[in-house]
Amino acid sequence: MTPSTAKDAGAPVIYSRALGLDICDRTAAGASPRSLRGAPFHVRQSELRGWLDGNPEFAALFGLACAAGVAPQRYGLTRAAEFCRRVADGAMVSEACDQEGMPSLATLQWWTHRRPEFAAMLAAALDAQSRRLADQVTAIADAASPETLQISRMRIAARQWLAARLARQTPEVPGRPPAVAETEGWPAGLVVEAAEF
Repeated sequence: MTPSTAKDAGAPVIYSRALGLDICDRTAAGASPRSLRGAPFHVRQSELRGWLDGNPEFAALFGLACAAGVAPQRYGLTRAAEFCRRVADGAMVSEACDQEGMPSLATLQWWTHRRPEFAAMLAAALDAQSRRLADQVTAIADAASPETLQISRMRIAARQWLAARLARQTPEVPGRPPAVAETEGWPAGLVVEAAEF
């Protein structure tokens, strides 16, 4: 029985994951929850509230879709690649989101969740940004002198903190091991030592 025939018969619409994702996609594109009453969904507000109360996964997705729908940005491979290029070139994610024609942070999360190819591109971009930070640390350490030791330490510590944040923000991509940050603040496998002069 399809949602429209269920509605015609007066029966409630039964939740399914596919239906929930369709509803979330439409909401992320800017549709209001009231529009779900019409074709093709025919979902009553009471049914939607019941699904949100009874299904934490759907509630989380719907909340994310609503946030993305405030300023909807249509997904396109060209736009996604340009966003990831900016991140790989060193722009912070929030900074890249603030630029003209780029997705909002909420839309970015929606794309990451719904588009595996985008999640992979973003993971690679954040990886590149981490490597850039490691190169900067090497340059700062090499340029340090007794007079600049304290400021060099501060700059290195800031980059360590940022690299650890990037490791935690990197989306999980199927087939790729998750990024794990060590307690010292650097991604696993990267060791940095500061020596006294």
